[in-house]
Amino acid sequence: MTDVTLKLPDHSTIRCHKVILMAASPFFETMFQSGMKEGVDRVVRLKFSDSVTIKMLVDFIYSGEIDVDGDNVQTIVAASEFLLLKDLKTHCEKFLADKVNSSNCIQLIKFCQRFNLEKLNEIAQRCIRLNFQEVVALPEFKTLTEEDVTALVSNDQLKVANEDIVYHAVVAWVKADPKNRKGSFLRIAPLIRFAHCTQETLNGVVGREPLMWNPECMELLTEAQ
Repeated sequence: MTDVTLKLPDHSTIRCHKVILMAASPFFETMFQSGMKEGVDRVVRLKFSDSVTIKMLVDFIYSGEIDVDGDNVQTIVAASEFLLLKDLKTHCEKFLADKVNSSNCIQLIKFCQRFNLEKLNEIAQRCIRLNFQEVVALPEFKTLTEEDVTALVSNDQLKVANEDIVYHAVVAWVKADPKNRKGSFLRIAPLIRFAHCTQETLNGVVGREPLMWNPECMELLTEAQ
């Protein structure tokens, strides 16, 4: 009683029922009700993901079950986003939430921003705040945007032994791309709590940093001293 055939990137096919696909996925509902060529034809070609993943999602639509693991979860999230499978996307988000640690939190934040995973993003952001000293030592830290760094530096829940760590992290981030980030330092510097830096750093390091050689930053240094 199938009435549509899904043709996958590897040229394999899956015979399905339109009514079941439509009930599960707003993507298919729109396709089959809009009069689009794909909805009228009995063969629908799908290229939004690899064949293995698409087959998994079709099985999920029919059975409500799917095996999510560390190797396939991000691919499944991307595919479920395309098919608008909200419940599956939420299931994957919960799976990833249990895997957040200081070594992967930045990568997960970027993934969250791409697929609008708000709850997972909150957990990953909290992980950075609680493990800031470990995270800033990772190469991925230097790939954060100015908005990301600003949000971290200004957060009162940032867990650090002293503000030296924050200062050095910001400077390292700027120097990773000085041409594009030099102006960012002027906007981020007022968020650094210079008064909570150690005297050794405040008197012997901060004042010698060329990024600080401007009236605005020197005023911050003077106030902290």
